[in-house]
Amino acid sequence: MDHAVQLQDLPVRVVCSSTCYRAETDTGREPWGLYRVHQFTKVEMFGVTAAERGTESEELLDEFLGLQKEIFSELGLHFRVLDMPTEELGLPAYRKFDIEAWMPGRGKFGEVRGGLGPREFGESR
Repeated sequence: MDHAVQLQDLPVRVVCSSTCYRAETDTGREPWGLYRVHQFTKVEMFGVTAAERGTESEELLDEFLGLQKEIFSELGLHFRVLDMPTEELGLPAYRKFDIEAWMPGRGKFGEVRGGLGPREFGESR
């Protein structure tokens, strides 16, 4: 707010934390506990790049993905990165990664980071 980003300042990287709410919760398929809850706190990373070479968004996406993989590795989590198929993408995303970690209590992987991907406005890919 009240801040103009100058071309020479790009790329800009921002991180924020927010309280989120969702309408749906756990469907009762889990044998115990809650996996999806109404209210949760999440941390998001945002970036703004120039499009001078045409590779800036991909480079920043790789940087953000690398940071998240480093965090999950440092936490000692067994995780996997899913490069999501196009039918899972919303507009205006052209690529998206989800990260799932092994959850021993569930006996399977579960999403711990979803929707990491560049979004292009005013451009076609």
